[in-house]
Formats: sequence, structure tokens, C-alpha cells
Amino acid sequence: MNRDTQSWMCNFLAGRIGSADPLARGTEIVHIEAHKGRLYAGNGYWMDNPYTAIPWAQVLAIDSPGDEWRIDHSLGASHLRVTALKSVVFETDDSGNPLSEKVNLLLAGSDRRRGVRGMGESNIFTRDDESGSWVRTTLQSGRGYRRMVRAFFVHRDGVTGVDRIFVSAGQLGIYSGVYDPAQLGKIRWDEVSEFGPIQARPMSFAEANGVLYASVGTSVYRRVDGQAPVWEEVYTDDTPYSFEQAGIRGLTAVPSPGGEGESLVFSHTNRIIRMDPEVDYAATVELRIDALLEKAWRRSIRGRSIIAAYSDMVPVTDPATGQIVHLTGVQSKVNGGQTFGEWYPGAAYLIRYPDLSYEVKEVNGRWKPGDPFLVAIRTIALSPFSEDAGQFLYFGGFDANFLDAHDTAWIYRAHVDTVLEL
Repeated sequence: MNRDTQSWMCNFLAGRIGSADPLARGTEIVHIEAHKGRLYAGNGYWMDNPYTAIPWAQVLAIDSPGDEWRIDHSLGASHLRVTALKSVVFETDDSGNPLSEKVNLLLAGSDRRRGVRGMGESNIFTRDDESGSWVRTTLQSGRGYRRMVRAFFVHRDGVTGVDRIFVSAGQLGIYSGVYDPAQLGKIRWDEVSEFGPIQARPMSFAEANGVLYASVGTSVYRRVDGQAPVWEEVYTDDTPYSFEQAGIRGLTAVPSPGGEGESLVFSHTNRIIRMDPEVDYAATVELRIDALLEKAWRRSIRGRSIIAAYSDMVPVTDPATGQIVHLTGVQSKVNGGQTFGEWYPGAAYLIRYPDLSYEVKEVNGRWKPGDPFLVAIRTIALSPFSEDAGQFLYFGGFDANFLDAHDTAWIYRAHVDTVLEL
């Protein structure tokens, strides 16, 4: 094994490492996504200080592991961060007929700064891969709701056979659309939401056993497909949660422990929970996160401040066993020691093994004084580059946590052996 497979490599540190453009900076890397052989990253400038210097959210890109990150698109004034970034594929038209060729689009969603004229739009940006340009579309919306495009997902309706794309749009709810090459952005979005308006923002989507699910506050809903689709609550948990935790996060489909079909795992407060649709949606607590962190860090944990699975849990093949493990970031407030406003300063992640056991590791090894504050892993992506042979992963993050920050966005790169500490 060579040296590159034995260490963490800082790939981007805002204002200091890995930027091809002095304006490519940020307080956070919110998403990393592979698309057509390139790697893209969505940043943000939430809580940036000095505030007058904010250049607004950007999509960054590289074409190979040795590249420096360049700005592929600037979202424009009042777009505070890239809150969703997803490469999606359509295989049918709006009637369910197969397309002559699959259509692969890269989509970005945004967060908008309060107090800026125009606040209230839920904007979606679509990349034109032929020209390299991006076009913006806006969901229909009304006044008085908090809006934030949080996640995208393509699901084939089990009744109509149509590939539909879904987007969570904050309190406006869940919108749906279909591929339409005549439309700006090549998606024709419905004028009204399928589910909403709602009090809590939807945080994540997942498909298990051919059924689409969404997390909303402390509940999980399933979509009943058809010409007149409905969303039905299949799980709810009234455990109190903090604003930062935002309820249930990170819906991810995993093989069912029973050996048939798929289950769903997700984070909620200080727990990782598995829900088994084939067993009447029975819920099982797989992990008490606070206990695992306290053992690893030797510090007491504030359970009401744990945030795990910002987006989803990423499947990775363990080279030692050939089995799939799942990775997800986690952050928490701690008592004692050096912190970032009481938050643990290292970037921790959970490894979920097929036997349902868990471990906690950290990007760049255990944090020590003098290391940069990393705080939170917001996103994990497998490298798309042929040079990496599918064996390297990119981690990105930071979370300002309502504290002033500047040039704190980061990306690290590591071989899977390093990530799993094989």
C-alpha cells in the first residue's frame, strides 16, 4: 500500500488550500456530489464574518483528484448556501414511456438570507452540461412560510410508471415534477405541493421496497403512488428535539436484518433507529449515540445537541469483508476541553456494520489542539475518478452553529482503508 492510501489529505480549506479562485471560499461545504465523471461541491456563507464580504453560495468543481477547486456557478445575491445538490436520472417521459436515452441532470437548491428582497422563493438550479451554464427555476409559493430546498429524489411511480422528481421545499412541503425537455431546467414542476404546507421542514427522502418515504419533523411518511397520490404517516416519535436537530434526518434504505426486502435507518435526537416496513413498520433503536461518543471522546455529551446524518448514510464496500457498511457524520456539544462554542472541534463519523454494530472515527484522526476546527461532516461522497478506482472518499463540512465563522469550509480526501482504519 502506498503513502496516499495511508493518510487523510486536506483537499480544500477555505482561503488557504486547494482553491483555484480566491473567491471560492465559504464557512461550510454542505454537499459533495459526483456527476458525469466530475466532482461538485456546494458551499455556503452562513454566519460569515465579516458579513460585507459574502460573495454568496457557489457550486465548486474538479475534474481529477489533482485539481484545485474552481467555481462552476455562483448562485447570486441573497443565496446563502447550497442546501441540496443531486445528480438525478430520468428514464421515462411524463407519460411513462421510455426515453430513447437516459437523461442525467445535476440540480442544486438554495437557502436565502432573511431580510433580502425576494425572500420567499424556493429556487432550483439545473446545470446544462453541454454549455456549462446553469438555469434557475422557482417553485410556486405563497407568503408566510419558511422555505429551503433540502433534498431531491427521483422515484418511479408504481402505478403510472412515470419517473417523478421530488423536492423538499421547507414549510411549503414536498413538490413533484417530471422530465420535460421543453421546460427551463428540463423539469416541469407541479404548481402546488403534493404534501403541504406543513409546520416542519422535510429533511430527507429514501426508497425502500419500491416505496418512497420522506421524513418530516418527528414522523416518517410513505407515498401511496397513483394518479391522485397521498402521503401516509407510518412512524411518529414525539421525543423532544432541538431546532438544530430538526427532527428525523438521514433516511436511508438498508438490507432488512430478516434477510428479505429493505428496512430504513435514520437519526432522531441521540439515536439511530431502524424501521422495518415488512414488520408493520416496527421501530428498533440500533444505537444510543451519546453513549458511543462519550466512550470514544472521554467527555460527557449533551444529548439534546447531537446532530447526526445531515443528508443520508453513505454505503461503502469494506475491502476486508466485501460487505456494505454505512457512513454518516455526527456532531455534538461536549463538556470540558477545547471546543468551538461548546461543540466538539473534530469531524466525527459513525460506521454502521452489517451486524448492526457501530464505531465512531474522525476525519484526519483524533482532533488535537492546533488542528483546524472541523466540527461537523455535512457530506460524504465516493470519488468518481478512474485514477481512484472507486477506492477514495471525499468528506466535507463545518457547521457554524449560529456562531461567527470565516473561511472554515473544508474538504478531506482519504482511501477507504484509511476511512475504515483497516
